[in-house]
Amino acid sequence: MGALLAVAGAAAAASACADTADGPLVSEEAVPEEVVTTTTAPPEPPRSEGTAKVGDVLYEFAVTCHDRGAGDVVVLGAGDDPVSGDPVELYLEASFVDPYIGLRLADGTLIEPSLESPLDLYLQDDVIRASAIRFVQDLNLDTGEATEVGFGEFEIHCYSYEREPPS
Repeated sequence: MGALLAVAGAAAAASACADTADGPLVSEEAVPEEVVTTTTAPPEPPRSEGTAKVGDVLYEFAVTCHDRGAGDVVVLGAGDDPVSGDPVELYLEASFVDPYIGLRLADGTLIEPSLESPLDLYLQDDVIRASAIRFVQDLNLDTGEATEVGFGEFEIHCYSYEREPPS
């Protein structure tokens, strides 16, 4: 058995020292490596948005939510009147003390809740909602008199918050 191992070792050593004048025993061509670099930016959060329905008209808004602390949020929005195409602005103050929502149409008309009906806001998981709002225009703050516009509702989705107060 020892002799057999000695012969196998000698044969392996002889092949390792074989003449390579005609080139290497194994061809090792350089294989170019392809380097692929991908960078993925973190996904942007969805843009905050909202809807307001006044009577039969549904307004859609891109909004900015401003965190004022202590559970108070101010929402500013911009959208288009679905009938005329004119711009419409939204202002919402989600406050436990004095909530408010107002829509300003392109002609300057202000649509807001009647002073005679409560405005109850519901805030859950960054969504602000209210329904059964009696909307009016031409509101006289001294007398409470106004022109009825219709009942409505709104829903605002705040996906991100600004920490600076709105300008």
